Amino acid sequence: MRKNHVDQSLREHLRETFATYIKSKNMRQTPERFAILDKALEQKVHFDIDELYKDIEGEYHVSRSTVYNTIELLCECNILRKHYLNETQAVYELAEDKHLHLICLQCGAVKEVDGSVVSEYLSGLKFRGFHTTFSSVNIYGLCSACSRKPRKTQKPKT
Repeated sequence: MRKNHVDQSLREHLRETFATYIKSKNMRQTPERFAILDKALEQKVHFDIDELYKDIEGEYHVSRSTVYNTIELLCECNILRKHYLNETQAVYELAEDKHLHLICLQCGAVKEVDGSVVSEYLSGLKFRGFHTTFSSVNIYGLCSACSRKPRKTQKPKT
């Protein structure tokens, strides 16, 4: 499960990973890119790019496209993962976590649960002609609050 913060040693490791990746792409290691990485690591839940942009805007003058491009770089170098937990918007989280997403079909709530056993099983699967980079598991249903709500009964069509 995602902790409320990333400890200092992991933060330093991820900064080094990002610096190495940027260098390998012959890109500049700008303070803005690392500020975006730091802000992403501070997020406690799944976040979208607009939320991150608003969060960083007061501290750094960065364009929205810089934030988008940097987040994509962070996904490419396996620091962040992009998920579509609903039909319309991508959200991001730290790639290190091994958990499942329980998604309520009625209210859209997302709950994370330990998925170590499932992750280990999936990582052992081999597919002919395909190299797996990572896997993501979403389980859809009704949260406890929505399952307690009385369902509207539909009148039969005549």
